[in-house]
Amino acid sequence: MKRGCKARGGGRVATILLIDDSQTHRAEIRSVIDASGLFERVLEASDGLRGLKLLLAEAVDVVLCDLEMPGLDGDKLLLARSSRPGAANVPFVFLTASQDMGRRARLLEDGACDAITKPFHPIDLVARLRLHLKVKRLQDELLVKNATLARLSTVDELTGLRSRRYVSEVLSIEFQRARRYGTPLSLVMADLDHFKAVNDCYGHPGGDVVLKGVAELLRGSLRATDVAGRYGGEEFLLVLPQIERDGALIMAERWRASIEHGDFAAADGRPIHVEISVGVAQYASSMANTDALILAADQALYLAKQNGRNRVELYEARASESETAPGGAAPSRIR
Repeated sequence: MKRGCKARGGGRVATILLIDDSQTHRAEIRSVIDASGLFERVLEASDGLRGLKLLLAEAVDVVLCDLEMPGLDGDKLLLARSSRPGAANVPFVFLTASQDMGRRARLLEDGACDAITKPFHPIDLVARLRLHLKVKRLQDELLVKNATLARLSTVDELTGLRSRRYVSEVLSIEFQRARRYGTPLSLVMADLDHFKAVNDCYGHPGGDVVLKGVAELLRGSLRATDVAGRYGGEEFLLVLPQIERDGALIMAERWRASIEHGDFAAADGRPIHVEISVGVAQYASSMANTDALILAADQALYLAKQNGRNRVELYEARASESETAPGGAAPSRIR
C-alpha cells in the first residue's frame, strides 16, 4: 500500500517499508507512522517474501520489520537483502517480543540497525525512526558527494573531457598493452594557436567558450575506445588504442579542420575564430616508457608550431634511431 508520493520541497520522498504478517499490527504501526509525518510514502508487506520483493524493486529509506514471521523471517530477510545493490545501506529496524539477547546481538552483527521491544511506545518508535532516517539521509548525501569528488578527479570541469591525471593513467595501461601484445597505439597532442590573444581580446569567458567548443568538436571525432583529456591550459592529449598512425592522422586532421572552419560566439555575440596545431606519434618498441611516447607527440606538435601552426605533424623516428629515445627523430609533415 502506498501513500502519496509528492515530496516536501521537491526532493525525493522519504519511504518506509513496513513488514508484518499481522494486519492488526500493521494498522497500529501505520497509524503511528502517519501521525509522525516522517515518511511521505509507506509500503506494506504481509510477509518476508513480499517484503523482499518490494525492497528489491523500490527505493526505500528505512525498513521496519517484525522479527517473527512464517516462511522468510526477519533474520533471513536481513541476509537476503544483499541481492539488491544499495540495499545494504538501508537501515533495518526490527520489532520483536523476543528476550533472546543472543539473537538480538546476532541481528546487529548481521547488519540490523536497531531492535525495538514489543509492545513498543509510539514516542520511542518515532524517535528511533527519525534517527535512522536522518542517518540514511546523511549517508546518501555522503555517497553523492563522494561520487562527485570521484567524477571531478577524472573529468575536467570546464571542457567535460578527462583530467590530465586520468588520461595519463589510461596511457600507462595502453602503453603496457601495446608493448605486451604488439597492438598499435597512437598518441595525439594538440595546442590552440595564439590562445593568449583570444583571452586578451574576448576575456577569459571568451576563452572558456572556445575551450568548451573545441572539446565538443573533439568528442564528435572520437571512437568509444578513445580517451581525450585537457592536458594543460589550452593543450589536449588523446590516447587512441588499436589505431595505426594513418587512422590517427585522419582523425586529427578532421578535428583540426572542424576548428579552422568553425566559429565560436563570445558573450557579446562576436564570432571567435581559432586554429589548432596537432602532433601525432605512434608507439614503437624502442620507446622505454610513456614519457618517450609523450615526448614524440610533443616534438611533432613543436614542429607543427614551427612550420606555421594550424597543421598536423607526424613524428617518425629514423631507422638509425630505432634503439634510442626519440630525441633526435625527424617528424614528417602531413599538411
